[in-house]
Amino acid sequence: MANVSFTRDEVILALDVLYFSGDKHLGEHSQAIAELCNLLQDLPIHASKERPSNFRNTVGVSKQIAAFQAERRGIQYNSWRIGSIFHKVADDYKDDLESLHGIAECIRRNRLFLTNCSVGDVASGDASFPEGQLLYYLHRYIEQRDSRSFFPKERCEVCQLAVDEIYQPGEPLLEWHLTVSPLDLVAQRHYRNDSFIAVCPNCHAALHRFRPWLKKEACGAVLR
Repeated sequence: MANVSFTRDEVILALDVLYFSGDKHLGEHSQAIAELCNLLQDLPIHASKERPSNFRNTVGVSKQIAAFQAERRGIQYNSWRIGSIFHKVADDYKDDLESLHGIAECIRRNRLFLTNCSVGDVASGDASFPEGQLLYYLHRYIEQRDSRSFFPKERCEVCQLAVDEIYQPGEPLLEWHLTVSPLDLVAQRHYRNDSFIAVCPNCHAALHRFRPWLKKEACGAVLR
């Protein structure tokens, strides 16, 4: 079985090791590579049935990083070819490496929580979330867990739409958006009402795509 392609989450972690580990020799015997491989093997990104016997081993991962470095210099690394996702992520964060590092650190900080999640739950998230599906899942999990006891609002706090005045009676349509940046999340922490804002589904989707992540008092910036 061929090894599975890297996901955005995995590429962020691999590039973080390349840029921030301080290890100039990221070969198969590197401690930083070994730690990266252990993390990639633990995370709920690929189902067990998709993983070959050499899944994310030190040889393959170190070669992926070496091939990426070679391609960035316009050199082909033997016959090794890497997926375009490596270059896409590198380009996305070329002017903001600290955010890339922050994402990787947040994944590591929440490793225990994430490793106890199912591959199916993580995979069902928003693939367009810039910070990757792992932090999207963590963000949405905390949103739903911590907002259960909040008193419902009548209007979206961003666009001021009163959705219950427009649609037929039914389940409440306003949602609670967590205004804490995904990079700062801690799964074990329970967030209070002052970290949330009540929004309609459209504004919620817009807030999830707006970067830099907006604090509570600035959420109106998503509107024209």
